[in-house]
Amino acid sequence: MKLSGSVCLPTSKSESNRALMIAAYGGFPLETGNGELSEAHDTVLMKALLKQTSLQAEPSASRCSTEEIVVDCEDAGTASRFLMTYLACRPGTWVLTGTPRMCQRPMAPLIETLRQLGADIKCLDTEGKLPLKITGTRISGGEVEIDASKSSQFVSSLLLAAPTWEKGLRLRLKEGAVSLPYVDMTVSIMRHFGAFVERHDAEIVVHPGTYQSRQYMVSADWSAASYWYEMAALSEDCDLMLEGLKPDPLQGDSVVAELYQSFGVQTSFEPNGVRLTKAVAASLDKPLELDFSMKPDLFPAVFVTCVALHCPAVFRGIQNLSLKESDRVDSIITELSKVYSFDCAVNNNEIILGSSLLMNQNRLNNVIVFRTFDDHRVAMALSGLSLVLGPVSVDHPEVVSKSYPTFWKERMHIL
Repeated sequence: MKLSGSVCLPTSKSESNRALMIAAYGGFPLETGNGELSEAHDTVLMKALLKQTSLQAEPSASRCSTEEIVVDCEDAGTASRFLMTYLACRPGTWVLTGTPRMCQRPMAPLIETLRQLGADIKCLDTEGKLPLKITGTRISGGEVEIDASKSSQFVSSLLLAAPTWEKGLRLRLKEGAVSLPYVDMTVSIMRHFGAFVERHDAEIVVHPGTYQSRQYMVSADWSAASYWYEMAALSEDCDLMLEGLKPDPLQGDSVVAELYQSFGVQTSFEPNGVRLTKAVAASLDKPLELDFSMKPDLFPAVFVTCVALHCPAVFRGIQNLSLKESDRVDSIITELSKVYSFDCAVNNNEIILGSSLLMNQNRLNNVIVFRTFDDHRVAMALSGLSLVLGPVSVDHPEVVSKSYPTFWKERMHIL
């Protein structure tokens, strides 16, 4: 099948969420000019929760000052981690919670570091996890270190608040920090709004000050582009325009353009976006070696691509994929095993993928239904297999609203 046409990508929810938090700390409305905030559910929810907490923190004669206000982050990891620090600094008594899966995801390093800075945070069920009771207090800042081996969002949460603290923040990252491009994104956006931030390898210094109201243009989302790169790789031919994308060191997932050269996908930057075309994939004399410690959101699309193209590979830096909306390694392997036979050895931090073989076509006469495990990235990655298997279906297709609400519409337009 040939892919051709133009795709409208969503704007980055990572950029949108950081800009929203900065506007909240700065006390000004966020101006995006001709750009738009992401319409992803995570960003819509973040905006709504910031509005809720802003209104409920105001003095009110009708509400007791000790009343506990529930802040439900649902399944949004970014919102729960960013709002933890925000509520710790905000007058009121708050109960921060989420879905059962969200209450299983790690929070301990951020909780412990905030406590060292003077925050009043109590775990209501399991230590180190949601739900939390947070009593807002004044945080002065200071010097601390943090374990960011499970999520860079712990770091970004502290950095975003730090300019408002009297002493600012000197934050040292313990060895093994992951997804550091997202930390760099946070620092860059903070600087755009007037914060004075210095990063020296594993140490980040935020000087006290105030955020300045400035227009911010949110970029198109490179993470969302990965599913189109996957489809381009699986297509027979391709001439596809991804609108709004630009060379963007702010988004670490822009490395997908370089990565997919191995699968014969060529990227051309044009005034309106990125054009994907197909070339003959390079002949590989040994398995691809891929490290996802700094780009975990690209794993689903790339792993599916490798299996579908029978491309052996070694995947490293995958230890935290079990902590996402689903256990992404287990989810992807389980569903791919419905249609492919492949050698796959998995340990804590590595997958060795050997040869793969499409199962007997007689088994594929009916439409394959893949489970999503309530994971948006699993759903979008598995859907790309329609280019080699014919029609496929996913259960709960609505999960893509978490990051890419228009994905199915755009897909129908192209396919």
